[in-house]
Amino acid sequence: MKRFLYKLFFGNPEYNKLIRYSAYQSHRKNFLRIWNNERHHDIGFEKLLRLFLVAVQFIFPGIHVRNFFGKYGLIRRNVAIEFYVLFKTCLPVFFLYSGLYRYKITVIISSYLLLETICYVSSLIFVADMFVKPRSYRRNILMLFLNYMEISLCFAVVYAGLHLLGNAPASIFDYIYFSVVTSTTIGYGDFHPITGLGKLVVCIQAVMVVAFIVLFLNFFGSKVETLHNEEE
Repeated sequence: MKRFLYKLFFGNPEYNKLIRYSAYQSHRKNFLRIWNNERHHDIGFEKLLRLFLVAVQFIFPGIHVRNFFGKYGLIRRNVAIEFYVLFKTCLPVFFLYSGLYRYKITVIISSYLLLETICYVSSLIFVADMFVKPRSYRRNILMLFLNYMEISLCFAVVYAGLHLLGNAPASIFDYIYFSVVTSTTIGYGDFHPITGLGKLVVCIQAVMVVAFIVLFLNFFGSKVETLHNEEE
């Protein structure tokens, strides 16, 4: 059974290459490369944004997961990250259906993990030159889909925990439903924000999701198309 699970998740052991630098060392090197303009002569707001996106990763759990599992090789680190992303996607659902969304700490945790996802995905665009070539662009798109679902579910926790919706949602699923509908920019109108804070959160989610779809999915879609052409 152990051998079966290893083969299922990790493939052949020869693929599990050792990593030369830890995640901490890599991020420090990337920060210094941007600071010293080693790869691009970026200035002004562009440089500030790139420095911020690299530096802010140190306050989130993702870099610590990559650093710890990086000791066991590239493939194991990648699988650990996949489970971490899956965990972040499922956690808001647990908060909602366990009733923990009523506590402000769960809203804070959901917002914190949401911010990590937004900063990481943004770095895939604005700091793309700092990343090594992905093992699989298709894997990145799969992770991106999980990130998209995580964003919708985390916003659902915010709506439920802060009581931001009117028309008295009958169940927890109504909050998920509203968040997904907002994420798709459909907006049926059966539920709506009732406070200024609620309207602000909806605006933030709508703008964030539009940018997510237009910038990020198109970016990776073009990468897959390029990879497909190279394979042919």
